[in-house]
Amino acid sequence: MGEKFLRVISLTYIEENILNYFEIPIEKTTLPVFESLGYFTSEDIYAKIPLPPFKKSLVDGYAVRHNEVKGASAENPVMLKLLGKIEIGSNPIDLTYPNSAVYVPTGGAVPLNADAVVMIENTELVNDTLFVYKTVTEGENIFNEGEEIKSNTLILKKGERITPKVSGILNTTGNRMIPVYKKVKVGFFSTGSELTEVYPLPIGKIYDFNNITLHSLLIKDGFNPTNYGIIEDSEAKIKKVLKTALDQNDIVLMTGGTSKGELDFTVKTINELGNPGVLIHGINVSPGKPTIFASISNKLVIGLSGNPLATFLIYSLVVKELIYKKLGFNYEKRKIYGILSEDVNSRKGRDEFILGKLVSKDNKNFIEPILADSSFSFAIKEAQGYFIIPSQFEGITANSIVEFYFFD
Repeated sequence: MGEKFLRVISLTYIEENILNYFEIPIEKTTLPVFESLGYFTSEDIYAKIPLPPFKKSLVDGYAVRHNEVKGASAENPVMLKLLGKIEIGSNPIDLTYPNSAVYVPTGGAVPLNADAVVMIENTELVNDTLFVYKTVTEGENIFNEGEEIKSNTLILKKGERITPKVSGILNTTGNRMIPVYKKVKVGFFSTGSELTEVYPLPIGKIYDFNNITLHSLLIKDGFNPTNYGIIEDSEAKIKKVLKTALDQNDIVLMTGGTSKGELDFTVKTINELGNPGVLIHGINVSPGKPTIFASISNKLVIGLSGNPLATFLIYSLVVKELIYKKLGFNYEKRKIYGILSEDVNSRKGRDEFILGKLVSKDNKNFIEPILADSSFSFAIKEAQGYFIIPSQFEGITANSIVEFYFFD
């Protein structure tokens, strides 16, 4: 493709073209449901059993045939023969005689030939005779088998993420071993002689934001990360680590060294390691303009800006979605429409990502912008999400309606 730096490329162009320049080996496995959290399903997953799996009582009471207590009241109680008690977690006792009842606790199995449960407070037991003081309708106080989920109901589509919201459902519907994709291996490292882990902090040095942030993001998003640490500004050292990372991973991310500074070796190093090398150097967004997209031996290499906000946003908004799309994973961004609380200026010619937070006031959703330079980091903590000022605008005025996307 041979794109040059500052010949900035749109995000749409990247998504449509970069996907053809790399492959990700997709391997499948099966995992116990208790170990599957965070993985993506490799098949559609269905309920193996209904939920609930049996007809159960919603109250402590007595299982009856509703027509046998018709007309029951405090003035005119109906008398039934008590046949016994159903223990929680045990098989039910059938109503083997006419005008009979069985005690059943909340969550207990209701006899198949009973069709209602009378609440215990609407009854009185004298020896083995039950006095019923209230009429019940068919199905009253009963949660029927499969009423919530029927057998063979689709629980998760292929390519969906297993989250805490669905892991319990998988287990209760009888799914013990879950077919999943093995996690994609992503290697990453930071570059820059100004970075250090030495404590106390030496003058002229900084602690790295990007390394630990990428590690956290990659784990959160379901990847298998390998951290190669901080590499000083040395062509030989960067090349050595990049080659190792490529050999051991499916995708490699590196931060720093993407601009045109004297010590920025990223482009040269990538091109020397294999073809086609750098595909794009520069995208028309802010922050994150100097981002690099490259391919070496059919593997994706992405060079992210060393600036914290740029790294966080470009990974979250571009890199993750690019990988998910290549893998065919299902991913939907959460968004709302809100009223912009104040004017926000931007530079025409670039899509600008603006951090913000949602504030509800007078039953309306307001989006408060958090204005931050690409080198800022604390603003990320304060932000709930972002909105975009398109490249054709020089800003958005207060009270405009904006599309606000939440961070995961």
